[in-house]
Amino acid sequence: MDDVLVCNPRTGDELYRLHEYSDGEVADIYAHAWQAFDVLRAMTVRQRLDELLKLRRYLLDHKEQVVTRICEETGKSRMDALMTGLFAALEIIEYYDRNAERILRDEQVATPVMLWPKKSKIYYEPMGPVLIISPWNYPFNLSFLPFVCAFVAGNPVILKPSRYTPLKGMYEDMMGKAGFVQNALQVVYGTRVTGNRLIEGKPKKIFFTGSVSAGKKVMAQAAEHLIPVELELGGKDPMIVFDDVNIERTANGALWGGFLNSGQTCTSVERLYVQEGVYDKFVAALRLKTVQLKTGATTDASQDQGDLEMGCMTTGFQVDTVDRQVAEARERGADVLTGGQRRGGSYLYPPTLVANVDNAMEVACEESFGPVIAITKFKTEEEAVRLANDSPYGLSASVWSADLDRADRVARALETGNVSINNVCATQGNSALPFGGLKDSGFGRYKGPFGLHSFCNIKAIMVDRQNEDTELNWYPYSREKYALFKNLLDAAFGGGPFGLLKAMRIGLKLKKLSKKPSI
Repeated sequence: MDDVLVCNPRTGDELYRLHEYSDGEVADIYAHAWQAFDVLRAMTVRQRLDELLKLRRYLLDHKEQVVTRICEETGKSRMDALMTGLFAALEIIEYYDRNAERILRDEQVATPVMLWPKKSKIYYEPMGPVLIISPWNYPFNLSFLPFVCAFVAGNPVILKPSRYTPLKGMYEDMMGKAGFVQNALQVVYGTRVTGNRLIEGKPKKIFFTGSVSAGKKVMAQAAEHLIPVELELGGKDPMIVFDDVNIERTANGALWGGFLNSGQTCTSVERLYVQEGVYDKFVAALRLKTVQLKTGATTDASQDQGDLEMGCMTTGFQVDTVDRQVAEARERGADVLTGGQRRGGSYLYPPTLVANVDNAMEVACEESFGPVIAITKFKTEEEAVRLANDSPYGLSASVWSADLDRADRVARALETGNVSINNVCATQGNSALPFGGLKDSGFGRYKGPFGLHSFCNIKAIMVDRQNEDTELNWYPYSREKYALFKNLLDAAFGGGPFGLLKAMRIGLKLKKLSKKPSI
């Protein structure tokens, strides 16, 4: 029965309804996934990459169609959908097309001299069906990118999108028209009820993007079956501005970094720390730019021909969160410089700057996930680092300074998974870089070489020759062997420049001893 309503956030109009998947339907999904796994693991990496090139062709040929679907369900601007959706998808395909065969190639690694003539290798093998649970803020980007990582590594994917922005039918149309390998990606719609059933299906790995509270529930359920998980749980990302910056460029960076996708970005600028020497000039410049942003003042999405800079928010509960945080900051003495209140009962929330914020206010310590930037003044480098690290989150950050040594020093001191220097959200633009966080922002990495290895069974191989020799460390044990092994350790690891020669002599004695019959 169709019972989950999906609406256009701009207008509130119903788009379609979803139904929860039954236990039987979920079992069928997994049966198809395991069948697809047999196909995928028999393919070469190059063959899987060639399948992805079919999706690249589809995306290039259907850009406007894909952008329209994303905007229809999220309320974001067309430019946001094009940049963060299509560009990111095409770029990660391009990166792996050039690099995945090398990354997943069998690897020979060093073997200790004491283990000669053995050889050591690493195999990167597929795991099996992977469950991806994706969020509502970037329904295409944050499902497609981890799907690509899992698929290139040889795994079929079961995708459970958010109930708020499921993009129903879009992936099915893409896979069908592209001629993509069957059942390598299956989409399952519904609420957490269906999500829980999918976890009970025991995938070989879960990749979850969403809130901290939901991530904890996913992890707890996965733990019952010892299913490995990766969690990307959002952030409260700081931007640190020192007094030697170019104010015009840096203010432009703060503007885009804070209000991209109406601030509903896990790596958006939510906390802005500005050194006191440029604080007044910088805040004034940012305020002027903020009030000039072209925002979604109308519910008519057709009027956005690519020039709209900020659309509406996507969910009502997130608008309520932003409203509450800004109101609390105002009551506690912060200055709301722009915006600060939704337009009527809509999801249109204007770009908002809140100044004179301290880290005890909700707008500074809790994730806003909306078009709000909390601004704080600092004096010294040490104070900036302390303020930035005073957060339960650790996903991303940016450091702005003409002194690149200082910028690098601060970047190293920040407790976070990603840092852009003199730019914002820039690490996400390079598919060669791993992405992920620490603390309450989760754990694990995807994209880059890590993004393939994290979806692999990394198998260690040691190859020895078949002969009549007995290993030095095998039975039988004896007092003589024990004494020789002690001397071997001293020679090999503490014997100085001639230690290896001493160890070899002791090894020959051990080998001779090992050839003695045990009876």
